[in-house]
Amino acid sequence: MHKIYNISYILNLININKAKKNLCFFVLFSIKNYQFIQTLKKFNVIHDYKLLKKNNFNYIKITLFFYKNKTICHNFKLISNQSKIFTISYHSLKLLTKKSGSSVFLISTSKGLLSNKEAVNQKNGGIILGFFSL
Repeated sequence: MHKIYNISYILNLININKAKKNLCFFVLFSIKNYQFIQTLKKFNVIHDYKLLKKNNFNYIKITLFFYKNKTICHNFKLISNQSKIFTISYHSLKLLTKKSGSSVFLISTSKGLLSNKEAVNQKNGGIILGFFSL
């Protein structure tokens, strides 16, 4: 399962760099950070990422979308946090997927980080990390 503070850390960095209009920034490499960044790339929340090694540390360079000085990035709403973790069963997730329309929910399952549609296809429930609209 994914730790909530890793995700909130990356989302805060994205929001800070969007506000400062920085095109790219660096995050320390960890497997969980890497998996979350891959998921953000899959849904076009970020433009690109690269793995770099600098001073014996591994980093992930994240590039954001900008068009005419505005970010082309969907707002990600964090649902679970460190003090409150919201879990969802497969049957509830099936109902949520039907009612949510174009919203994508990120679910941390035993098989990794999945969207709500992928989790329903694999018949898995898990922890709802957050959502964004497409």
